[in-house]
Amino acid sequence: MMEVTPLPSRHAVRSLLEDLVGRSVELRDAGPIPAKATNVFAVYVNNKVSTAAVIVVNLELAARLGGALGMLPKGGVDDAIDERDLYPMMRDCCYEVLNVLASVFNGVNAQHVRLYEMYGPSGHVPGDVQKFASMPGNRVDIRLSVAGYGDGLMSVIVR
Repeated sequence: MMEVTPLPSRHAVRSLLEDLVGRSVELRDAGPIPAKATNVFAVYVNNKVSTAAVIVVNLELAARLGGALGMLPKGGVDDAIDERDLYPMMRDCCYEVLNVLASVFNGVNAQHVRLYEMYGPSGHVPGDVQKFASMPGNRVDIRLSVAGYGDGLMSVIVR
């Protein structure tokens, strides 16, 4: 078994999100997400509880994915974005999307990873998580568009 976590393909991320939220998801390359207090960080750990991967989504994508999974009206999602926070149901649904995304890291012969914690928006994010998220190299930075909800940014970073 490999002691590293492979970087998932863009296709795997898009397909999983489409299946999960039941909506078409378009994907294109983007740059790293600008550092903002409203970003959401998902930390994935291996069986040794060592950080194996981090996914960062901006507030817009967190709200849109959470809203799509919870089948919330687009107007409510837009209101949450305008208020720069996630409503409790939206936060729970975003957590669930990020939890299911752990499966894109768990390939054949790869170490098993699971969602350990979701940080943000507008909460304390540990310094080591922020540092991990800003690492160059083994990462995918993408812009996703969720049909009926709009665009947002995601960065997937592995060690």
